[in-house]
Amino acid sequence: MTMPETHTPPPGIRLTPEPLTPQAFTPFGDVVQLASDARRNHVAAAFDRTSAAVDPRLWVATVASAAQLPLDLKALERHPFSTQTFLPINGCAYLVVVCHADASGAPDLATLRAFEAAADQGVTYARNVWHHGLTVLQAPAKFVVCMSFSASGGDDIFVPLAAPVRLVEAERGTP
Repeated sequence: MTMPETHTPPPGIRLTPEPLTPQAFTPFGDVVQLASDARRNHVAAAFDRTSAAVDPRLWVATVASAAQLPLDLKALERHPFSTQTFLPINGCAYLVVVCHADASGAPDLATLRAFEAAADQGVTYARNVWHHGLTVLQAPAKFVVCMSFSASGGDDIFVPLAAPVRLVEAERGTP
């Protein structure tokens, strides 16, 4: 897909990832609790798509390198035709960074949130939610990924940020 123009975040954006909870993530998609004792954990939102998304796909993604904080985010992506679901296979913590779109469809960095997903949590990004690419805190990591592609073969829009957004660890209080 074509790349929209570069968007500049306000100067000095620094985010501290917070623990991922279903309640906090609801505006951006769904959290899949993999530690459930249920025989089946249905992930219904994984199949939310428009009629243009005619090619459902499921694959295993491997991430060889872990990230460490502080981490500078340099781009965001979104998928207008389909949700995108990530389910960790080998149980590792990972980062989830999301924001809404503004009226023009560009990332609304005023709504930017960062979460740390536990090893037993998956996520489904809602359609059109801007998010950072898969970034793990332990490696190697493997994820089942589910999304649908359009007839033209894709559903990816990437936006480079003119200035990075920095993810930082929480400051520890003094004893």
